[in-house]
Parts: sequence; structure tokens; C-alpha cells
Amino acid sequence: MEKERGNIIYIFTYILTWITGLIIFLTEGQKNNIIKFHSLQAIFLGITAIVLDLILFFVPFLGPFLVFLIWVYGMYIAVKAYNGEDVKAPVVGDYAAKYSGYTP
Repeated sequence: MEKERGNIIYIFTYILTWITGLIIFLTEGQKNNIIKFHSLQAIFLGITAIVLDLILFFVPFLGPFLVFLIWVYGMYIAVKAYNGEDVKAPVVGDYAAKYSGYTP
């Protein structure tokens, strides 16, 4: 299956990490393994951000800063996907590939 170039759905998938990832996974992800991969990766990045924020709750500015960096990395992946290039995030990308059936 060839990757679609310029598909705005990749950008939308990563905007609100796990929320938009879940929406895309439930709607479009069942039809296309590439979109399924990116939606799962967005969900896993969002969950990672939440867990890090909860763990670092008492460290001022560090938790929110790391959450912001994860979001920026997600947007980087989204732009790369929009341009036709798949990027697999460390660790969570492996799980997304495993559960989507698509390996970038």
C-alpha cells in the first residue's frame, strides 16, 4: 500500500495527541494501516506525556515542558507524514507498528 502524500489527516491526528488519535483510530484507522499506525502512535505519545506529567507533577516547569516537547515531536512526525515520509517514534512507535500491522 503506497503512502498518500499531502493528506491532512496526519496533521489532525497529532494535534491533540491521544484525543484526535483516538478519533482517527476509530473512524479512519480501521480502513488504512498507515493511518492506524499514526493514530496509535499519537495515542501512545499522548499517554506517555500524561504519565510523565503525573510523575513530574511536583517538579516545577519540568513536567509541562516535557509534555510540550512531546507535543512538538508529535507535530514534527505529523509534518513528515504529511510530506510522505514516515517517522517512527522511539519505543511507542514499535508498539504502534506492532498493533497496526504497518512497519514504516
